[in-house]
Formats: sequence, C-alpha cells, structure tokens
Amino acid sequence: MRDFRIAVGNSLKGKVGEHGFFLRKIAEITKVIEQKNAKQDYPLNTELERLNYFFSAYLNTIQSMKDACQTAMGVDFSWSILSPTYGDFIFYCRNAATHDGYHLINAGKGMNNYIVGPLRRIDSRGKVIEFDPPKEDVLTLCWNISTEALVSIGSLLKRKRGEIPVAEEADFRKATEASLLSDFIPDEVKKMILANKESIEASFKGVKIDVVSQTLNAIASVEQFIADART
Repeated sequence: MRDFRIAVGNSLKGKVGEHGFFLRKIAEITKVIEQKNAKQDYPLNTELERLNYFFSAYLNTIQSMKDACQTAMGVDFSWSILSPTYGDFIFYCRNAATHDGYHLINAGKGMNNYIVGPLRRIDSRGKVIEFDPPKEDVLTLCWNISTEALVSIGSLLKRKRGEIPVAEEADFRKATEASLLSDFIPDEVKKMILANKESIEASFKGVKIDVVSQTLNAIASVEQFIADART
C-alpha cells in the first residue's frame, strides 16, 4: 500500500495539469463558438460536440484529483469539502456523464452555452435522481468550480503534507532492481545499469521529491491561467 500511495502522490501534479488541460480546451472551444455565433456561421454541431467531450473529461479530472488526494494522504476528502458550492452537482453530473452516458451541455442563449435541468441519473439502487444544475454558463461554471476545488486541494495539501509517504533510498534501489527484470528495458540499457549500479545507487543518497510543492506549483499555474482568462 505504501508503494501505491507514493506512486499516487507522485501523480498529483500531473492530475492537476490534466485538469488545467481540459479547462483550457473548454475555454478555447467556447471562444470558437462565440466567434462563430458573432458571424452567424452555422451550424455549430461539431463545436458543441467538442465542448461536451471536453466537459465530460474535465469532470473526470475533478474526480481523479479528489481520489488521488484521498489515496496519497490517507484522508477522507468529501465532495462538500472539495467544493462547498458545487460538490453535489459535480458528483451527480459526473456520474450522469460517465455512468449514464449523458451529454450534459444542452442549451444555448446568446453567445453562451448552458446545462439546463432538471437532470436525471440512476443511482446505485436503481432509483432515478433529479437535480438542477447551476445557472452559470458553462465556461463561467468551470472557472468557478476549478477555483473552488483547487483552493480546497491546496489547503488540504498544506495541512496534510506530512501524510504523503515519500520515496526513500530503499525505494529507489528497489526501482533499479525492478528495471533489471523489466521486459521493456533493452538489454544494452540493463548492461549499462549493472556496470554503473554502484554510482547510480550512491546518487540516491539524500534525494527527496517534494510532491506537495510540485503539486502546489501546478495548482498555482492553473489558478494564474484562470485569473488571466477572467480579466
């Protein structure tokens, strides 16, 4: 379990980056839709499909960040803590998109796109759940969700940074041994590792990977993108 938590902790930065990637994609395709609307360049079927694709992926990155925090830190990180304003919506909305197959963005008004409810999904007991989406247009909604979720994740990381297990010299040695048994490592590379094994292992001494600082930097990068985009 410790090895798994180390691996997940090392992936936190990438999960935040993935979230930022799909947020940027939503912003980009929204801009294209606005431009085509202004020119009355119709239809918009392809662009609206892409917006739904990116939004579904965006929702899944929020689930990934939440789960990764829980696993890496060994804590309970509820939807209401992650996003007090939008937590319930994200939970139901992501499940509707991922498990029930919904395309959620279903309306447009002026230059903007919206999710209009009530939306429905089937819960784990087969019961139909109805829920109303927020009133914001999709891009504003994403700005707001990301801002709130990233603040919560950053705060959790600062409070619980000591809970994430960190790779130590023995872990690096184990990884070196595993590489020698891997079918994906070419034989010539394995020979180089064996020939330089002593110096490679010596280089591990004192190495510390600060996954919390790396993740906080990734969060700051996405937050700066949001701030720049909203000005």
